[in-house]
Amino acid sequence: MYDEPCLLEFCNQFKPDLIFEMNRSRSQLPNLPRHIKHAAWIVDTLGHTVDYYHGSDMTYFFGGNWKRAFTADGGLVDWLPPGACEISYDFQPQQPVSDFSFVGHIPKPWTEEELSREICNYQNQTLKFGQLHDELLDYWKAISFENFENITYLTSAYELVEQRYGQKIDIEDQRLRYDLGCRMVRLRNRHQLMSLVLQSSDSMRIYGSENWTDWPQYRPHYHHFVDHSRELKQIYQSTKLNLHEGVGPHFRVFDAMSAGGLMFAKRTPDDSAEGGILEIFEPFVHYVPFSEEDFAELADKYLSDDAARQKIVANAADNVRAHHTWTHRAEKIIQDYYRVV
Repeated sequence: MYDEPCLLEFCNQFKPDLIFEMNRSRSQLPNLPRHIKHAAWIVDTLGHTVDYYHGSDMTYFFGGNWKRAFTADGGLVDWLPPGACEISYDFQPQQPVSDFSFVGHIPKPWTEEELSREICNYQNQTLKFGQLHDELLDYWKAISFENFENITYLTSAYELVEQRYGQKIDIEDQRLRYDLGCRMVRLRNRHQLMSLVLQSSDSMRIYGSENWTDWPQYRPHYHHFVDHSRELKQIYQSTKLNLHEGVGPHFRVFDAMSAGGLMFAKRTPDDSAEGGILEIFEPFVHYVPFSEEDFAELADKYLSDDAARQKIVANAADNVRAHHTWTHRAEKIIQDYYRVV
């Protein structure tokens, strides 16, 4: 993004009515003239609480759980999912070359230095991140993750430390906050997903950052980082089951559906809430949902049933083109602008 002086110069030159920015709110632009409306789209909280992003005339959140957690002044506050570009991701199903593919990021393994970071002291001993990491993963097994967001995971770490070690902590280090509230979660989710896949099939392609090669179990399936929509489209179209876990209405979900790829998406506790995938797509009509318990059964069914896959693919592409392109998103933003002027 432009720093504030450059943004102000841009405004002086082009005189916009509305500035729309990703992951920055008006509170971080104290000198932006009041007559220029500001819209913030929060796609990554970057380790902050959602209330950090306050003060805009229009505040949109990528995740419905973030919207529900937001209590600050944000003007018009709403959920805004991504859209698809029907030109870049045009509908052209291809012959499949793999059972599964996954396009996304995985963090690097923890280093000894990271694992040795001190969390707190108790009874003349030091609780280090490595110990908290293992205990927190176990602690999460008994927690319902409905309405969870990054700060909620961090708060759960605070609760665990207080319950087991009698220490009230408040971590200020931004890197450590990110590791507890996001990196740990992403690693847990990726490992759970890949474990299910590799138990069912060896026909698996992974695309994303080279971090995947730091994990020996995934190295044989890793291809490369994809930096163009043309190749992404081909990957989605040439895979029987495109994998997804995390926020249901994600960029890859809309892109793959538009292109003619079948989404095989892990169920989440927030699927039926505002901002959940069930708000805009119908299971087994537009995508196939799975859990750890039924993954193998569903994978076996849809890997072998070409007709069923193609019916879902066609339904999903029609739905995205009718309701979920970037044109639809732009129209909503402009309509909202006229509601706040």
